[in-house]
Amino acid sequence: MVNKAGSERILSYWTEERIRAATPEPIPSSPPLIQKGEPPKNVLPGQKAEGSLPARRLDRPIGPSADVNAGARAERWYGQGSMPAITIGKIYYRRNDGSPGYCSGSVITAANRNTVWTAGHCIHAGGGGDANWFSDFIFVPDADNGLEPHGRWTWRYAATANGWWEDGDWSYDVAAIAFDPQSQHGNLQDWVGSQGYRFGYGQDFTDIHAFGYPQDGYQRTDFTGDDLWYCFGDVSRAGLLDDRMDMDCDMFHGSSGGPWLQELQLDRGWGYIVGANSHRTVDNNGNPTDIVYKSPNHGDAAINVYNDVSAN
Repeated sequence: MVNKAGSERILSYWTEERIRAATPEPIPSSPPLIQKGEPPKNVLPGQKAEGSLPARRLDRPIGPSADVNAGARAERWYGQGSMPAITIGKIYYRRNDGSPGYCSGSVITAANRNTVWTAGHCIHAGGGGDANWFSDFIFVPDADNGLEPHGRWTWRYAATANGWWEDGDWSYDVAAIAFDPQSQHGNLQDWVGSQGYRFGYGQDFTDIHAFGYPQDGYQRTDFTGDDLWYCFGDVSRAGLLDDRMDMDCDMFHGSSGGPWLQELQLDRGWGYIVGANSHRTVDNNGNPTDIVYKSPNHGDAAINVYNDVSAN
């Protein structure tokens, strides 16, 4: 999907009132149908790229003040103003019904130096149709309780996997958005840095940091959606015939699209994106039934979406 609105109109749309009114993207109480047969095997070779440090030096130290190994119960990440927090932010958008929404996302190393990785349901409602595309995307890196230290970046191009666009299939809930450079700061990746990626590397990983801006969670009432949180743990394949990924983490709405980072090293501030917050099993009231957070497999679909958006 190509932006035809123009940056000035998008920035004028996002008044402070609309920013405050933005709500996390809801997850349907009856999730879309997941493939019943064996998922198709990846045929593309695995692809990876390392992250990059911003072109300028930042004075604040890297890392949280909380225990870096938070576990399944999310902890607040207090490393604002430094990697990796400056590469992670809130994505605001206008839904197809006109209401303002938000998700989480991360700058990913890309040839266009302006790409943010997120979830498919953060850019399209799923189930086909051009009318289901969201619009007026802006990215606010390192957002923190109303602070926007690196400004607002307006989009120019977005894409999701066909499996999400056509069928709303959670196995394909991946997306990327290309943003415009700023006259003041240049390219997004050069200004805030980026996270690397490993796509096509399977579904089993250890020592993963999952980040996001949750407004609610599994048996949690202390999230607000205004600040960055993280979980730490291992990731496993969901099932023999289900190549989604499972991670114990209690974040929920608002954290959608936040990155799952492998080998995050605090002395450099970047790791490799291997997944992203997507969805949970919920009851008829939309409440999580367990602590397991799910990500689609970042294989062929993620590679195709990445290659499409990073070239624009």
